[in-house]
Amino acid sequence: MGRAVGIDLGTTNSEVAIVENGQARVLPGEDGDLILPSCVGFSDTGKLLVGREALRQYAAAPDRTVKSIKRWMGTDHKTTFAVGGDSGEENREYLPHEISAIILRALKQRAENALGESVTQAVITVPAYFTDAQRQATKTAGEIAGFEVLQIINEPTAAALAYDLRAEETERVLVYDLGGGTFDVSVVEITGEVTEVLASHGNNRLGGDDFDRLLQLHLADIFKTKHGMDVPDDAATQARLLRAAEQLKIDLSAHAFGTVREAFLGSKGKTALHLEVEVARTDFEKLIRPLLEQTLEAIDRALADANLEPSQIDRVILVGGSTRIPLVQEMIELHLKQTPTDGIQPDLCVALGAALQAGVLVGESVDAILVDVIPHSLGIAAAVDTPMGIMPGFFSVIIPRNSVVPVSRSQVYSTVSDRQEVVEIEVFQGENEIAEENVPLGSFRVENLPPKPAGSIQVEVHFDFDLNGILTVTTTEKGKGQQETLVVNNVGMQRFSSHELKQAREDLEALFESDETIEVSKEEIETANVSPEITALLERAQQAFSSLDEEQVEELQDLLDKLEDAIANNSAEVPPLQAEIEDFLYYVSTNSEE
Repeated sequence: MGRAVGIDLGTTNSEVAIVENGQARVLPGEDGDLILPSCVGFSDTGKLLVGREALRQYAAAPDRTVKSIKRWMGTDHKTTFAVGGDSGEENREYLPHEISAIILRALKQRAENALGESVTQAVITVPAYFTDAQRQATKTAGEIAGFEVLQIINEPTAAALAYDLRAEETERVLVYDLGGGTFDVSVVEITGEVTEVLASHGNNRLGGDDFDRLLQLHLADIFKTKHGMDVPDDAATQARLLRAAEQLKIDLSAHAFGTVREAFLGSKGKTALHLEVEVARTDFEKLIRPLLEQTLEAIDRALADANLEPSQIDRVILVGGSTRIPLVQEMIELHLKQTPTDGIQPDLCVALGAALQAGVLVGESVDAILVDVIPHSLGIAAAVDTPMGIMPGFFSVIIPRNSVVPVSRSQVYSTVSDRQEVVEIEVFQGENEIAEENVPLGSFRVENLPPKPAGSIQVEVHFDFDLNGILTVTTTEKGKGQQETLVVNNVGMQRFSSHELKQAREDLEALFESDETIEVSKEEIETANVSPEITALLERAQQAFSSLDEEQVEELQDLLDKLEDAIANNSAEVPPLQAEIEDFLYYVSTNSEE
């Protein structure tokens, strides 16, 4: 029997953790890094890249790299990679859950390498405000990666487990989770070993990625002001500008000012145009403050749902890399009148909590009991009797949001017309009183009802919501006792049959087997002077000399000299110099085509 792990499948970064002797720890990769960037790509020869290696090529090859795929989970959005190789260029298409499966498979391999044994089971975390479709897509990704998915749990809940805030008296904790692509907040009550979620709220389209894009637009405006022209709109140049914005955001979390230096972003005639600018933290804060105000509104809603005032919160926990931004901490402290707790790295606490829950589920000696809640109200479209007559299309809630899971609830409905033979059951999730304004989850029909007067036939609608966020809807016609059932477990994507799941696993295994190294290992870094990527880059640089003017020749030679010194000294400057030479060669080739 293999081991069970906890996984934080993040928008920007992912981690895998294990429980040993009652304690959770995050497992490192071969290079010692605890964090795996949630980035997947293919090299120009068709080699699979996962993690930091894929992220490193993103700016130079955005057409062969994808990140932040979590924002597309539960949809049929396709990512197309333009991959070259011995057989020529080809396009490879992947759905979001397939790309996530690659990341999960890399984490599985990381865990097995670190533990020296097979890993077969996992608890995987998702944002508290993820829909049923997104949760099922995550579970499917785990299954394709070769896991038995023991449970899908909410990220803020996992973080609360990791903090181990057990005390003799009940504590109420607010968990503020701001990651790369999603935000949610949960109010949690902890009594001894029991962690119970009282309320959750959030936004699946708000996170550090949005801050990066705002900075990217800001840098583009500065470039236009300085040079009188827009930054070129091609994918590679925009990816470079986004990379610069991401690094600037990180720098501004630690310093009051940050500097951006991006060479060869554009050209006027044969004149190269560069971007070199110093940005103040205060300028960045002005850009993101409106988005952070939205998170404070979510805090207020979660507190209202939990029937609590800010003064009744005993502790505030920050989760997610974006909470390192000083303004986030300042706004929360001002809003809630208390300083947040930061005893565990915000990037790691979710994976640690997931590992603790995995330990509980497989019988490890872990003192933790998790009680979670449903993030969205669930119900059906129904007709309502009003002073103006029967009005259809209203949302009738069967399971209210923030109900403790697992949960089962029923409602009884009656026919609205004489001799009605069919009842249409349309299932939705959301909070709007108008059914169609909420998220549709599926529908089915109860047919062959006996021809009776309106209101005389009753149909019981039973909702059963399990720990993984899977909803089963059962209807029973009271007279004849006939039943119909709908399992809402894969909205927005086709359900895998056992054969299809087996095939997907085999395809993924083949992809990994053909590329033995998928993460940057310490050995690769130490032997960077013989890597094929640098060798190919040097060959391209030598070929480019003949088409350069005198100033460009001098500039390229200077970069190559710096790269040679960095390689000789085994310096950390090798990757950035490599990227700068890539940018230079891209610029001169584009300029020569014009």
